[in-house]
Amino acid sequence: MRFIAFVFIGLAFYGCKKSGGDSPLMVASSAVNAPPILPGDSITFLALGDSYTYGLDVQQNQSFPFQLDSVLHQNGYKPATPTIIARFGWTSADLLAGMATANITQHFDLVILLIGVNDQNKGVNAETFRSNLDRLISSAVLLARGYSSRVFVISIPDWSVTPFASDLNKVEIAAQLQLFNTINQAEAGKFKVNYIDVTTLSELAANDPTLTSYDGLHPSATMYTRWVNLFYTKIAASFQE
Repeated sequence: MRFIAFVFIGLAFYGCKKSGGDSPLMVASSAVNAPPILPGDSITFLALGDSYTYGLDVQQNQSFPFQLDSVLHQNGYKPATPTIIARFGWTSADLLAGMATANITQHFDLVILLIGVNDQNKGVNAETFRSNLDRLISSAVLLARGYSSRVFVISIPDWSVTPFASDLNKVEIAAQLQLFNTINQAEAGKFKVNYIDVTTLSELAANDPTLTSYDGLHPSATMYTRWVNLFYTKIAASFQE
């Protein structure tokens, strides 16, 4: 199945352009300010998450990691094929297990994390989610060579506005998602990583059916494009920090 292949995209060792051959899971304690990334520079990036990350119900090149890859190319950067560790139905615990199985052997210039909708949907305790998220963000910073400015935590989209939720308790779903996103934002702040709110964008799907995919639940390619436009502005700014 297509999503299984995506989990393993790009797991071969690309080489760390700024690492000088450093061990992938060891970061100098002085790693505070990331070196700038300029147009013309090569970029490796890792996308972690669930079906929102690999793009269920859209073509591979329409998922947000691949759309971001295209936008980076258009702006003069040289991104490698995105490394994606994500699978349908994954909770934060599943993602931790998936990362361990993937046995990542390199650092990345950019790490994007979007997780939590399945924790909410499957009734995972909020404090369990917080604990798992802490581990995920810590791992993401480590994989970004300790540069927290190169890690981006993405908010959980509000799926209560989708056709899929039409016969469900939308108010309850929205309230639960708000709680989990409050945790997302708080933990991003604790680790001094970037936080990007796509929840507001996702709510536009309530009145625009083109923003939802054929399954009536996941974002369409058009919605992912809106996400990427938001991502790129913030990511490009982080390259100069």
